[in-house]
Amino acid sequence: MKKHNILALSFLATFIMASCGKTPANQQSSVESELPPEPISGFNVTTDINEMFEIHTADQKKYLEWGGDYSKMPLDQYPDGNEFNSDSLPVKIDFEHEPDEGFENYTVTYGKEADLSDGYELIGSKTKSVSLINPYLGKNYFQLHAYYDDGSVEDSEIMEFDVDSVYPRNLKIEGLTNCRDMGGRTTEDGGTVKQGLLYRTSGNNFQTKSQNSEGRGIINANGKKELLEHIGLKTEINVNSNTQYNINLQGTTQKNFYMDYGGSAASHFSRNAESVKAFFKCISDESVYPAAFHCRIGTDRTGLCAILTSGLLGVDLNDIYQDYLFSNFGNIEDKRKIGEAAGQDNIENYVNDIQMVAGKSFKNKVYNTLLSIGVPAANLDSVISILTEGELASGNKAGQIVATADKFELGGGATLTAENLNNRTPANVLLNSSSKTVSYSFSTSEAYKGQVVAYLGNTENSSTKKIGSAISCSLDGKAVTIRDVTYAKAGMGNVNNRINYYPVVLGEVDVPAGNHKITIAGTSNTMNIGSICVFNTSK
Repeated sequence: MKKHNILALSFLATFIMASCGKTPANQQSSVESELPPEPISGFNVTTDINEMFEIHTADQKKYLEWGGDYSKMPLDQYPDGNEFNSDSLPVKIDFEHEPDEGFENYTVTYGKEADLSDGYELIGSKTKSVSLINPYLGKNYFQLHAYYDDGSVEDSEIMEFDVDSVYPRNLKIEGLTNCRDMGGRTTEDGGTVKQGLLYRTSGNNFQTKSQNSEGRGIINANGKKELLEHIGLKTEINVNSNTQYNINLQGTTQKNFYMDYGGSAASHFSRNAESVKAFFKCISDESVYPAAFHCRIGTDRTGLCAILTSGLLGVDLNDIYQDYLFSNFGNIEDKRKIGEAAGQDNIENYVNDIQMVAGKSFKNKVYNTLLSIGVPAANLDSVISILTEGELASGNKAGQIVATADKFELGGGATLTAENLNNRTPANVLLNSSSKTVSYSFSTSEAYKGQVVAYLGNTENSSTKKIGSAISCSLDGKAVTIRDVTYAKAGMGNVNNRINYYPVVLGEVDVPAGNHKITIAGTSNTMNIGSICVFNTSK
């Protein structure tokens, strides 16, 4: 007899128990209630699904349990960086079942919703064992199915199991490396980053021909199926400098926000601030999700976007460092480090710059940094809302005064240059003499200590020229003392003959209650400016 639905099976089980002198489960004695319930659908799971499952390998788990300051982790404890060891372990479910005549095969549906409305059906075989690839951290649900040649299906009840909630939710995507869900992490406000929406990964065909002799590094049919059917990928975001590493899955939308690697710039951020702006505008749109972003191997430019996103959501900085170094489990050709030993890949170069921007905590500093490069507050608030479950990142509204190039008052013949997305330069104002100025008028109802940040660009990365030699700044006609910082330290430079832009902390100001005007003027040393910001440092 084939059993086709749970309600009929439940009724039948109750009838049989009554006929045999047994009572339904909800009427059993206290002694009988201690016995495990009879499977109502002919499936009997033999795996102990009450135990916590682990998706991390022994080496991954050792790394994640280290527990110290990951920015100071000894190099000899880093993952190798040259192996395909970033994959997660599957959850294996064994069961007993006696199929009827005409049986064809088993499948399993699993997901994180109790009704399996998000369920992904994995086709199995005649073997009474299934391996669930890439389950969620925390609670998961599954249902077993037996298919017959007459088109009928026998279903088990919906059951649940738990996966260790230690993040990250690293993924197995066959052919790619360094793949993981940005979700699962807790935030300082008590929220959780949602799983299943935003993923980071390597690009496709990311290895050289000599490395690729065994066909590794090229996504295969199983990897494509996992991304399309299980992950449900809608948008692929490429932050490489060209499209050669794009995954290009049919039915997905490609977004290319080209980022450079190398050149005379202080960090990945200072090379690519305009592309960062485009990235955050993109992920502020709920319709793009689920989305995955990548460069080539998914460590540096991908890492920049991941660090800023996690920081914006309120993830602890040590967790951010932990996630960054987890990339070393992937086949990334070398170890990524934190600190001076990392060379041009040292993420502390821009993390320390962000830490200088006004804000009570790192999340607020990231928020203000992104405001200063021209990402609208509405976009940032949308990203936080979309990607956070529970309490949202708070404390971001600190009376920021932000003026971008399209809001400046131009004086003395200052030249406005239009935005050029191909060259990754913003709409900006060229300042090359003391008579050329930009200014912005604003008002405040309360007095506060303020910080002036300017979004500046220059092709030079001089270690001797100072920002204060290229511009002057004043509030209501009173000079602002510009921080003693060189072009190089302020992130100036060029890549492929284009100007690098970077948010530069100029100095501090006392802002009385009332109406004000902040002005930046050029000197004989040419400087470009894309925005002026005044942040309240007392909030």
